Amino acid sequence: MSSPKILAYVKFVYSTKNGNKTPKYTEVKRWGNYLPMEQLKGKDGLVSMHLLEKLKEGDNVPSMWLQAKGSLNFTGLKEFFNDGKLSGYAYGYPYDKSTYSSKKKTNPFYNYRQDGFLFIINSGDTSTDPTPQTIELIVLEGAKVLISSYCKQLSMGGFNDELKALREHATDCTAL
Repeated sequence: MSSPKILAYVKFVYSTKNGNKTPKYTEVKRWGNYLPMEQLKGKDGLVSMHLLEKLKEGDNVPSMWLQAKGSLNFTGLKEFFNDGKLSGYAYGYPYDKSTYSSKKKTNPFYNYRQDGFLFIINSGDTSTDPTPQTIELIVLEGAKVLISSYCKQLSMGGFNDELKALREHATDCTAL
């Protein structure tokens, strides 16, 4: 399997404020320019996501998902859990409809719906708190159909060299 083109890398850190029950993650590092992500920036100029549990029942519905600015369902996190425990890895892809919500908002990811997302989830010490402390996102061009295979490859170290380079070259978003 040849490696797909990596379009972007974003590292999110847990940034939930006291009293808020919904886990929030804010970008701290970024590499690449993935155009639809630009529309998700908040007033602080950073992209933030909320980690939510599934609302619907069913085998095809991921147990966790990320919600972005404007209540956009950024992606479901498939394989987030493995045998009831955090797997450390997940995959997803952009919402594939042209609009979202009852207000028919334009989906900024519609023209990118064939891309795939890989996630590395670091929960630190899961014995005291299973809440992920960091979530790393890797955007792969046109990889939707093979993204589950790429996730398995990622979990077996298949992207280690690329990850090392992405982490080294990522820009500190908090300094912008």
